[in-house]
Amino acid sequence: MRINDDVTNVLANSKIENSLLFLPPEQLDRKLYLSVNKVLTAIGGKWNSSKKAHVFSKDPSSILEEILLTGEFIDTKTDYQFFETPNSLAIQLVEMACIQPGETILEPSAGKGKIARHIPGCDCIELNLDNRKYLTDNGFNLVGDDFLKFERDYDVIVANPPFANQQDITHIKHMSMMVRRCIVSVMSASVLFRTNPKTLKFRAFVDKFGGTIEPLPDDTFKESGTLVKTCVVKINF
Repeated sequence: MRINDDVTNVLANSKIENSLLFLPPEQLDRKLYLSVNKVLTAIGGKWNSSKKAHVFSKDPSSILEEILLTGEFIDTKTDYQFFETPNSLAIQLVEMACIQPGETILEPSAGKGKIARHIPGCDCIELNLDNRKYLTDNGFNLVGDDFLKFERDYDVIVANPPFANQQDITHIKHMSMMVRRCIVSVMSASVLFRTNPKTLKFRAFVDKFGGTIEPLPDDTFKESGTLVKTCVVKINF
């Protein structure tokens, strides 16, 4: 079930308390409310006038995050922490970084090194134990596990970080504290339209450095098993 950005933005600014979902306090026009209610009903929510909230049988945070990432409801996919970067996109990211001879490069959240394999000498960080073993067994230069606790300067960082709960923003802000020249990273496309404070501050941060955020085609990650909507941010420092 596809939904438009207006509906997604309402859901993004809703508040969840246990099994209750509270819509934003501002009045929605009827057409928009009906569209939002249709989505919430489809994922198991039921409006309760006394609670002034949609009531679910369990915490709906995971399924709501899925909707924010994909722009649609797909009940067979609830974990969006590991999207393997399609080869064509990995090449595109590396080309965008314009890597120069002698520069130090990092792929954080490296997964199975889909980006690093296109960058000789690239360092990798990966938290997942199975992926860490894969990287080690296949000759990648694994230098750490938890990127958010890692501190080392690099000239360029090329990344495909986790998206859920806006971790992509958190990761890119951490990258900015380590990088000397350039960040090129995939992000959830929700950064283009969400209006919560974290997103607004991030877009202002990108603008401050003259960076760009460009949407990718909707089917970019189809071969990785998801229709998550994505974009690419590039920031030069």
